[in-house]
Amino acid sequence: MAEFIWNGVGITTPDGWEPAAIERDGLVFENRDQPICELKWNVVQGSFSFDKHIKRLTKGHKNAALIGVTETETPPAWTAALNLLTKSGIRAKSFLWQIDDIRGIGAALHNPATGLAGLIQFFIHDEQSEADAAATLATFRDYTNGQTMPFAMFGLRARIPAEFRLDTFSFKPGHYTVKYWRPGNAKKSGQLPAGKGPGTHLVFERFAPASVLLKKTTLTDWTLEFLEDAPPKFVEIVTDANAIAWNGTVRTGVLRRLLRRAVYTRGIVWTTDTGNAILSVITHGNVSAPDAIFTDICKSYEFV
Repeated sequence: MAEFIWNGVGITTPDGWEPAAIERDGLVFENRDQPICELKWNVVQGSFSFDKHIKRLTKGHKNAALIGVTETETPPAWTAALNLLTKSGIRAKSFLWQIDDIRGIGAALHNPATGLAGLIQFFIHDEQSEADAAATLATFRDYTNGQTMPFAMFGLRARIPAEFRLDTFSFKPGHYTVKYWRPGNAKKSGQLPAGKGPGTHLVFERFAPASVLLKKTTLTDWTLEFLEDAPPKFVEIVTDANAIAWNGTVRTGVLRRLLRRAVYTRGIVWTTDTGNAILSVITHGNVSAPDAIFTDICKSYEFV
């Protein structure tokens, strides 16, 4: 089983399922090059309608025969999974659909405590995919209301303070990047576009294979030459055999500090004991990252 946690939502999938599409608020999984699961979510304010939420599915599938069903009309394993979600506070309404010879089962989900609303649907190809659908549904988790927000994707794991919001991301062979943003006023988190006003950028990266990247150079030289957010030459760095770290100011001055326009940079880059990878955590922006927060973030970041 593989765990995926992304922008506030988590599920655990059978081995062999791989993310085929990753959006800010959506995931699509494939198994043996066949679509197997689609998950979308957002946080809604005010009242919530299951029927309206389900109708959104038909917009892109006008020929789909879609019907809402009760628990007694769903497979026993699916009903058991719904009961587990209900115990965790998540309400659900199931639906079945069919397009030509392709059929599926899904559920509209809503957590009244957080406002999270989601749609999860599975493509049913055989009896095993029906069992896998129920098992995966039972693992659905809502992380949107915690003090910290975890993420787990392609073997990367980390935990970020909740006031940071997902900004941009990229998962390319050999190079993964996930960027977050926190405004200087944490109360405005999620209200302003990333980078608008004073704040802090938080950047996670993973490079591989480390043995190839560092074959003819040191980690320090590689970091200074190739890392996009590498420290400027005038910022003091600390190194050892497997890591490089820094904490300094890129641009400063009395006027910049008064106007909160000084730019701070802090980071650590290290090689992993397993996985043959280089990991980095970097913060930069008009607001410096507190020592305790930065340390906790770095400790949580790993490649498994």
